[in-house]
Amino acid sequence: MEHGKISPKEVVEIFFDSYRNHDLESIESLCCADITYVNPEGLVSNGKGEFLELLEKEFDSFGVLFEPISWEVTVERTSFCFVSWKRGMKIARKAAFRRVEIFGSALVVKADGKWQLMHFQHGFTSSYSGLLKAKKK
Repeated sequence: MEHGKISPKEVVEIFFDSYRNHDLESIESLCCADITYVNPEGLVSNGKGEFLELLEKEFDSFGVLFEPISWEVTVERTSFCFVSWKRGMKIARKAAFRRVEIFGSALVVKADGKWQLMHFQHGFTSSYSGLLKAKKK
């Protein structure tokens, strides 16, 4: 995938599309070697290898159906860009769906002539474990 001619915001949009499709190869191509990642559970990975391992575990654990995104802030400079967002999403686990609002941010830097993810984090406004509990009948 050629990322030399796309904007920082497009890098984040491609990340979301690749995440939804469980496309680790595309995700890997978007990232700096020393990317940091904080997932909604608060787990942190440092470096591309740890990041991809954590994503694989997320993909095996639950499915995510993203809904339209609302960009909150985008600050772009010549060598870095900070993007934050808010969006609705559905989490599918054990045949149960939960619709929640997710928020997050990404630091995208210009390295080797292209925009790459340096830091990515996202979370929920409520307890992560509570979202995945089975509903009482």
